[in-house]
Amino acid sequence: MNFRVIVGALLALGLVGCSSSTGLYRWVPFVGKGGKSAAKTEKIKENGLFGPISGPVFYGLEMRTQVQPQPVKLPETRSLEVHVQLINRTKKPVNLRFNDSKHFDVLLRDATGKKLAQWSDDQPVTQNPGYVIVNPQERAEFVGNVSTRDLVPGRTYSLDSFVVGYDNMRQSTPIVPTR
Repeated sequence: MNFRVIVGALLALGLVGCSSSTGLYRWVPFVGKGGKSAAKTEKIKENGLFGPISGPVFYGLEMRTQVQPQPVKLPETRSLEVHVQLINRTKKPVNLRFNDSKHFDVLLRDATGKKLAQWSDDQPVTQNPGYVIVNPQERAEFVGNVSTRDLVPGRTYSLDSFVVGYDNMRQSTPIVPTR
């Protein structure tokens, strides 16, 4: 007898939950879409521990590319040290998944778009899938070196840095070496 009463009450609750006119659908988790849309957009903090946003933001991660040394003086500078920073500007952790050990890459191109140097050319790659988790108000930093052997003083070059597997996470930095 109790079993029949419980089953009947659950069925009645399910039917009432399907009714959009009562507003009870909000507390029945398996019925309806609820009062708000299922896809929420995360608010991005403009200021935080790492200062104001100065780079593009994708998936809640701000991408910054820093090149050292500045300015680039060619007779003295043999390679450029490139820092790619991913700063989480949301209130939730952001997971990045990768198919292998190559998480980022840096390309040095001339004005015509010809590739002069690539960081990953001389880096070993293992085929182990991996991931990077960036917690709120924290950052992940990747560092690579690019040779300056083909650069000519006074010409403009493009340093393209990107996160592998995430097409939107790409940034181009102009480089003009001096003598």
